[in-house]
Amino acid sequence: MTGQSLCQRDICFYLNKQAYSFEQFSADIHDARQVIRQTDADSVLLFHQSSYQFSVGFFALALEGRHIVMPPNAQQQTLMHIALQCQATLGDIKVDGLDAINVALIDTPLINTNSIAGHDVIAAQIQPLQNRTDLFTPLDCQITFFTSGSTGQHKPIVKQFSQLNCEVDVLINTFTARLDTSQLLLSTVSHQHIYGLLFKLLLPLKSGLAIVNDTFEYPEHISQLLTEELGDKLTDDNRQTALLISSPAHLKRLSLDNVLMANKAQLQAVFSSGGPLPFEIAKTLFKQLSQAPIEVFGSTETGGIAWRQCQGTTPSAWQVFPDISYRVMAETAQLVLTSPYINEANYVTEDRVQRIDEQHFEMLGRADRTIKHEEKRINLDHMERCLLQHVLVNEVRVIVLDGVKKQVLAAVVELTAEGQALLNEQSKKSLNDSFKQHLLSEFERICLPKKWRYPAQMPFNSQGKLVIKELEKLFD
Repeated sequence: MTGQSLCQRDICFYLNKQAYSFEQFSADIHDARQVIRQTDADSVLLFHQSSYQFSVGFFALALEGRHIVMPPNAQQQTLMHIALQCQATLGDIKVDGLDAINVALIDTPLINTNSIAGHDVIAAQIQPLQNRTDLFTPLDCQITFFTSGSTGQHKPIVKQFSQLNCEVDVLINTFTARLDTSQLLLSTVSHQHIYGLLFKLLLPLKSGLAIVNDTFEYPEHISQLLTEELGDKLTDDNRQTALLISSPAHLKRLSLDNVLMANKAQLQAVFSSGGPLPFEIAKTLFKQLSQAPIEVFGSTETGGIAWRQCQGTTPSAWQVFPDISYRVMAETAQLVLTSPYINEANYVTEDRVQRIDEQHFEMLGRADRTIKHEEKRINLDHMERCLLQHVLVNEVRVIVLDGVKKQVLAAVVELTAEGQALLNEQSKKSLNDSFKQHLLSEFERICLPKKWRYPAQMPFNSQGKLVIKELEKLFD
């Protein structure tokens, strides 16, 4: 491969503002495989903050047929719990009692460089894999994910590599038009979860996009990158096009002060998953960016189920992905799936839906969020939706605490700027009373939350979800 023959689609990653070719990426995978072959560890705990270095380790392990175990975070308690089923680690973590596979993953390669339109591109002397398609050839590889802990426990979910590959193909076919007009892949979510792995890494690698290695916390950094650091150097029109992979928590903050409005011509699509995106936020982003986020509904257990894009005056229906069929349980309205991403047929979810036709449905909330409290049946989703209609509420979650004698309903409310000002001026009790009065329009007084907390920001995790244990800590 020569500098003259390199083009935009030959770039796999941007790492520290340096473009990395597929040739370099495949060479690093090749080197990692040589090291992995020297160990007989079957199950390997894989974690790395860097998406590039994680990807090298992931594909090296997959191509060697090892069982990849992906912890959702690097907290020691999480690692010690998950490490019981592993024989080694790979990445930037160490676990007592497990061998570390010492793959010398690169930071600053000392090999020859070529140039793409004036931008240095790292290229290698050897090419173990011929093209991106070769990355997706493992047939004997399993990956264990873990649910994000929204129920308080990390539950292992085992997937076949072939299932992930199948899902990537469906995503490419579904969103071909947006992929074909995009060059970069930007993300605010971690690759350690199934959503991030599929959308931040596997989808762009197979479809030919270049992945920006960073996991962005602030939209200002995304805007700066699109406007200054890469855009003026790599394309004739001085601006690169991009897909943004994000979560409801990030998009909600973005909508409050949307610095990406200046880059809306570059954004070919914005994806959201990991939790429900409020319709009002979708409408706001549609006005700001001239497009609403593409919402993807699914879970670690099920993979992708359906998608929608709310660009009208009312919420759009959910459209199931190809090869997925569903039915609705008559008694509970629960969604029942048959999907190539799930090992069992007729998988019963905890999501309640209303059927429209074979390809479309409406969401009704979670079946497992209806509780019996003070001999009354209460749906916590309903209570949260009611509180969100209050002008002082930005985000809310209602949870159940185990009291000394009985369970207690508790509300965690992230206030708007106006609400925060009122909290500072008045007593917390007056704010509690205001919200209780608001809820009385739909709930009996005996059903109202007894405890209230007002954090400056909700404790979302790296996947954009609220972890029940973090919410419970607010009441300790």
